Amino acid sequence: MSGGISQKLNIGVVGLGRMGQRHALNILHRIPRARLVSVCSVAAHEIDWAKENLEPEGVSIFTEFSAMIRHPGLQAVIIASSTPMHIEHTRAAMEQGISVLCEKPVTTDLSLLRELIDSVSKNPTAKVMVGFVRRFDEEYRCALQKIQEGAIGDPIIVRSQGAETLDKSGFFIDYARQSGGIFVDTVIHDIDLTLSFLGEDIKPKALWATGLIAHHHEMCQFGDVDNAVGVVEFWGGKIAHYYHSRTTAHGYDNCTEIVGKTGKVSINLTPLKNRVQVSNAAGITQDATPSWIDRYSEAFVTEVDQFTSAILDGKELPLRLEAAYLGLEIALCLQESLRTGKKIEFDEEGRRRSWKPTSSL
Repeated sequence: MSGGISQKLNIGVVGLGRMGQRHALNILHRIPRARLVSVCSVAAHEIDWAKENLEPEGVSIFTEFSAMIRHPGLQAVIIASSTPMHIEHTRAAMEQGISVLCEKPVTTDLSLLRELIDSVSKNPTAKVMVGFVRRFDEEYRCALQKIQEGAIGDPIIVRSQGAETLDKSGFFIDYARQSGGIFVDTVIHDIDLTLSFLGEDIKPKALWATGLIAHHHEMCQFGDVDNAVGVVEFWGGKIAHYYHSRTTAHGYDNCTEIVGKTGKVSINLTPLKNRVQVSNAAGITQDATPSWIDRYSEAFVTEVDQFTSAILDGKELPLRLEAAYLGLEIALCLQESLRTGKKIEFDEEGRRRSWKPTSSL
């Protein structure tokens, strides 16, 4: 599909939780070349929200995804449903020739992702992109540009952290139970950034992970943790270190450092909401970033804007499914290492080796 700036892409959104609502409102008000034509949810409270906020704008509301993707003129969908439904919704949309922007992960099954990649290659009508929103953040894009310009020499180490505010409401446990685990759900963003900084053709050499439960003891029921550390060693002498937490007290603490042979690039080492400081008898204080959706509010707009333009202009999507495959493989292996306590090794082609006892841990 190609066309001028006046052409608009008709988009639907499935899943109207916090993520889906953000996408819907962005399309409605902030993406000039997109038109929100339909939304879908099975949750009554989400349907109520849509009736109040979207229906007055002429948006059609559905409770069945199969009905929504038959909506006349629908060209693309954003999938923000629960993780187990991502692959089913993606396949169903593709069968109708509808392009897809799916929130990560599109699946937690590598074989299903490989099948999807093969299907996309045989069906050029429907394009598929996984929503790794941090690649569209202005600060991470600037950092990548600095690296590509040679500002720090050859990048050799990535250290990335994502720490979310403690949520004891009960919502988090229900979400985490079906998320795929801390590495698949959250660290996968940092893994994707690592591939952008070190190169998408990089091969893992070994990885291992550990973690603990500080607050959410219900996670023992499904083998996950609320604080985790993972290390990935890549062939060619490069290393990535990840720390993620679901239990911070001060806000969303997300930062990344890329160390090169001649310098370092740092992003958001101090997670400030703004530049306002309060100085009084208690000392000097500043507010922290409240949540991940606040931190990346503009990146969500850029992501959908670039997805829309790529489809309308007949260009390649900004993110490749092959990179999503490698990122998911690394995330799943880290999750397995967390569960088993074992180190996982790969040969020089990036193929996983059998377990080997090691004393290096």
